[in-house]
Amino acid sequence: MTKQITLFSALAASLLVSFAAQAADTAELKVKGVIRPSACTPSFTGTNVVDYGTISAKGLSATAANVLEEKTIAFTVTCDAATKVAVRAIDNKASTVVTGLMTAINSSLADKNAYGLGAAGGKNIGAYSVRVITSSFTADGATPDVVADAANNGTWAKSASGRFNADGTNRQSFAATGATTPGAYKTMSGNLGVTAVLDKGANLPLTQNIDLDGSATIEVQYL
Repeated sequence: MTKQITLFSALAASLLVSFAAQAADTAELKVKGVIRPSACTPSFTGTNVVDYGTISAKGLSATAANVLEEKTIAFTVTCDAATKVAVRAIDNKASTVVTGLMTAINSSLADKNAYGLGAAGGKNIGAYSVRVITSSFTADGATPDVVADAANNGTWAKSASGRFNADGTNRQSFAATGATTPGAYKTMSGNLGVTAVLDKGANLPLTQNIDLDGSATIEVQYL
């Protein structure tokens, strides 16, 4: 009796191992995709470069953050047909952000709004912010309200500043005047504003050329 139980147990274990081995030899293939009635393309007019030109090291404060003027760049989203979209900006140089500089632009800003400006001589150079200049945009020829999804969960409200968060949250969209629900448009055009802040001069290798090297990906999301 005991031997039969032991044999059965051994056989059961053997079968389990066999089935486990068989399961490990399979893999699932999935095919996914979305058929959309239209596609949208983000683009810059003329250039995608915000150029601050030559900045004199002698003019930089050694003890305080150095805020540069805001630069604007023309931006358009063009769709094949009227489409509801949101726009976000994701930092490609996040590891080079100098924290604590955004309040020099505006006391309401924080590190979440900071995009990296690159590094030189082993030192991070500073940070910059990116915003939708809300008053500059048109949507199919009309003036829309810019609305923001600050929590990135589909809850929209009128955008106070149009500023992006560097991690891609706080996406911006466009709605009919007075509405907070994003509308469907074919062409949305206006300006983005970029404001760079350099770290205090004492933290920078000012005896060499320092190239500002910010990079962000502007992404269109379909709603």
